[in-house]
Amino acid sequence: MNYMDETGRVSFDFKGRSVIVTGAARGIGRALVKAFYDSGAYVIAADRDQKGLLETCKPFSERVAAIVADISTAEGASAIVDEAVTRYGHLDVCVNNAAVAPHTALLEERIEVWDKVYAVNCRGTFLMTQAAARAMILGGQSGRIINFSSGASRRGSPGGAAYASSRAAVESFSRVAAIELSPYNILVNTVSPGLIDTQPKPLPSDMAKSLRTRIPTLPLARPGTPEEVVSVVMFLASKASSYINGAVISVDGGAAVGTRPNKAVIDDDPRYFWVTDGEP
Repeated sequence: MNYMDETGRVSFDFKGRSVIVTGAARGIGRALVKAFYDSGAYVIAADRDQKGLLETCKPFSERVAAIVADISTAEGASAIVDEAVTRYGHLDVCVNNAAVAPHTALLEERIEVWDKVYAVNCRGTFLMTQAAARAMILGGQSGRIINFSSGASRRGSPGGAAYASSRAAVESFSRVAAIELSPYNILVNTVSPGLIDTQPKPLPSDMAKSLRTRIPTLPLARPGTPEEVVSVVMFLASKASSYINGAVISVDGGAAVGTRPNKAVIDDDPRYFWVTDGEP
C-alpha cells in the first residue's frame, strides 16, 4: 500500500515483506536499506565491504540483517538469497544495486579490470536475478526484481568503456529476464541513475573541477540525491507498479535528453521567416 504523508511525499508500506539490497555499504544502497526499513520491511543488506555494511546496519536493531558476500560468485549470490529465505521465510523484492565503476582510458585498459567490472556488474546481476527468481518461484509467490544501470549506458564518455558497456548489458539482460519471468508474475525493471551525489567529500581535485563544469549544463543544474533514486526503486517494488515490466527508468533530471539552455531561444535562420512571421 502507498500513501501520501503530511509533507506531500509518497510513502510506502512494506510491512511483512522481505527485501534484499546489494551494494548496501554506502551511497544509494545505504539509503535503500533505511527507506525499506522505515517502510516496515525485513531487509537483507549485502556487500563485500564488511566495515561499510556494518555502518549501514548499525542504526537498526531489528528487521535488518547484514551478510558479507560477493555477488559475482554463484556461492555469494546463493548465500544472500538463502539468508533472506531462511531468516524471513520468503523473498518478495531483490534490488541489485551493487556495481563497480573504475575509469580507464581504452588504450590503457587491462583485461583483469575489464573482467572484474563485467563479473560484478553483469554476472553478479545475472546470478542475483536467477537466485532471487528461483526462490520466489519455489515460494509460490509473485515478486519484484529491480536491477541498476546508468546514464553512461547511452552516452559515450572517456574512460568508461568497461563500465558503460556493462550497464548497457544489464539493460538488455533485464528485458529478457522480464519476459521469461512474467509467467510467474515476477516483474523485472531497471533503474538508470544519472549524476547522483554519493561521492565521499572532499572530492578529488580533478573530479571537483569536472563537476563544476558539468553540473551547470544539466537540465536541473544539480546532481540528484540518493533519496530521489530510492523513491523510484520503492515505487517499482510496490503494488503501484503492477503493470510495469521490462522498463528502464531514468532518474537523471533529464540529462539523457539534453542540456540546460544558457541563452534565449532565437530563430535567426532567414530561410523560415515566412513560417514564423519574421522579417523576409
